[in-house]
Amino acid sequence: MAEAITVNAFRSRLAAQMAGGAKTTAIRFMAFGDGGHDSVNLHPVSPSPERIGLVNELLRKNLAEIRQEDTLSVTGRGEIEPTELNGAYISEAGLFDEDGKLVGYKTFSPKIKESDERYEITIKLRF
Repeated sequence: MAEAITVNAFRSRLAAQMAGGAKTTAIRFMAFGDGGHDSVNLHPVSPSPERIGLVNELLRKNLAEIRQEDTLSVTGRGEIEPTELNGAYISEAGLFDEDGKLVGYKTFSPKIKESDERYEITIKLRF
């Protein structure tokens, strides 16, 4: 399974909050896209901590679940319903805060979304 990364922009917002700046907002959304793989060999591309969004976002939804499994991580779960993104090559997913800013994401080999399937993607961010 591909490891998710926490992006630098979010880490910067956390540091600013600790210095008395604006508060960060809760993780609220998951976005799904098709830009997380190399189109020639279909291998996932390495995630970059400099990203501020997905390469090619196709759908953004409220999280199905967000939980803290241990003291140094948070896991978000998103779902793609059978009626959504049929025929798409899903290869990236990201967690976004209430303000619509990327917190973390992961890339993976593309999965073709079929009309009779419901996809569930989890992203675990380690702090």
